[in-house]
Amino acid sequence: MNSETSNCNSSMCFYSIESALKAPESVKKLDLHFKDLNVFPEEIFSFPNLEELILWNNQISEIPTEIKKLTSLKKLDLSGNKLSSIPSELTELSGLTNLVLSWNFINELPKTIGNLKNLKQLGLNNNLLNSLPESIGDLTKLQELVVSENNLSSLPASLGNLTELKKLRAPGNHLASLPDSIGKLTGLEKLEVHENNITSLPESIGNLKSLQKIRLYKNLLTHLPASITGLNKLGKLFLYENELQELPEDLGKLSNLVELDVSFNELKSLPQSIQELSKLTKVSLTRNEFSADEINKINTLLPKATISWN
Repeated sequence: MNSETSNCNSSMCFYSIESALKAPESVKKLDLHFKDLNVFPEEIFSFPNLEELILWNNQISEIPTEIKKLTSLKKLDLSGNKLSSIPSELTELSGLTNLVLSWNFINELPKTIGNLKNLKQLGLNNNLLNSLPESIGDLTKLQELVVSENNLSSLPASLGNLTELKKLRAPGNHLASLPDSIGKLTGLEKLEVHENNITSLPESIGNLKSLQKIRLYKNLLTHLPASITGLNKLGKLFLYENELQELPEDLGKLSNLVELDVSFNELKSLPQSIQELSKLTKVSLTRNEFSADEINKINTLLPKATISWN
């Protein structure tokens, strides 16, 4: 997850320290990715109007505390480096909207992370995080949170304060559950928590009326809360490789469902209401426990859908 490319006047964008130093006041964007940098260049602090700093895929192991001097900074991408910690001084950059620290060795975030009040995008995937501070709930303008491939065993309850969040990506962790407060994220459009250890979902998940896609595959779910059938904008539901023994009787209420994957579970039947899913075109039912009669019944209930049995 790299910070989005901005439109930048060529007279304001620089791709080397040397060229930038010729006009330090003019530097708005500095892109030094793949420069084989071992340290954070101190010359960067010569650019008082710097708004976007790209340093991904280098060998930088430390962010200097002087980072707080870059008061105009809006976007910072330090992904693919060798960082193990983040100085609290970074959280003094109150104008930051995009912060990407993916693919590093970070095991802890500063408790002051919540000071970044204007942050819209936070990328922390592929690190060594064991937890997220409660103060992350203070990032109330956040629209995208990516914490995939870490060591998280839980998500903080304060997550429910992120009411502008549209994308939450937390696969590849050790999550056993989701906080009940997740139901407050009524603007959430994509929820990705696959490849965890989730055994059940909170009833509050039914409040996520904006959800369009859920990735819940490779968990330990045995059932789904009935409230999930209220997600009437849901188009894709991926639940393969769980331990599901049944699906909610009112599954047919998911009126916009286009794709359903419940392969590699323990299902013996599908609810009769599945015939009401008029937009459903792709269904994966491989490796369940359906009888021959049930297979015939399902084929009859879903005459327009492409069904994968093998």
